[in-house]
Amino acid sequence: MPEKEKCIKCAARLSWIGILDSAFLALFKGVIGIFAGSRALTASALYSLHDVISGIAVLIGLKISTRPADKEYPFGYGNVEYVVCVFTSILILGATVFLLGDCIRILFMGEHTPPNWAVLIAAITSVVANEVIYRYNICAYKHMNSPALLAHAKHHRADVISSLAVVVAVVGGAMGYHFLDVVVAVFETGHLLFLSIELLYQGGSGLIDRAIKDNDISLIRQLLSDMTEIKEVKDIKTRQIGRNVWVDLYVSLPKNKTIAEVNTISTRIRHGIANRLEHLGNVNVICE
Repeated sequence: MPEKEKCIKCAARLSWIGILDSAFLALFKGVIGIFAGSRALTASALYSLHDVISGIAVLIGLKISTRPADKEYPFGYGNVEYVVCVFTSILILGATVFLLGDCIRILFMGEHTPPNWAVLIAAITSVVANEVIYRYNICAYKHMNSPALLAHAKHHRADVISSLAVVVAVVGGAMGYHFLDVVVAVFETGHLLFLSIELLYQGGSGLIDRAIKDNDISLIRQLLSDMTEIKEVKDIKTRQIGRNVWVDLYVSLPKNKTIAEVNTISTRIRHGIANRLEHLGNVNVICE
């Protein structure tokens, strides 16, 4: 089985495991948080709910984005992963804003609840489970360069941070600082709000063909400058389409070059870029 197909199947399995795990954690933390009166654990349950939605979105993204390019979509379906990022971010923003408002109200009204050790157990369980899934998703992202997988991994790491904050709130509450629970809840919802806006920005910039990293563009320029046949590099345009990189090059060649020589130079350029850039989708060379 080709390496690419193995990675896709592995990512799909990870998404299913993450969905089931996050669904359990969302229910587990949500029920305990509500009955124990812990706003911090309730907010952490919202992180897990975010992970469920994100996992489902990743599965959809992986299924659609791997379709080959066709007449209707000549650049392929890679950008569907950015649509997934935008969708999941918007979906969770509403619930986060609502919970943040409720936490701020409680903070100013002074309605604090004593700690519950069941909350601590739920938080520690969440830390361990989400950290394991985060590490596997990061591994899959590094092999596939998938924006949806990276977003999904970030959601799980955010859940780890939120659960650790709940642990702090419970321990602090046991020491008499009962206000920590709602303070942590405000921190969690604020952080989740920031994360959702960040992912919304990343997804949106991807949909309008964001360029690749400056370091990678510098590698392309260096390659072209080392080729004596090229008189001038007129323009380099790049775009990130899902997990793949597309490059459009505009170069000037001596006028005495034959068509066969131009084709040979173009092929050398493509092979050179392919050896320097990972996840290369296509290189279009325009010689003048």
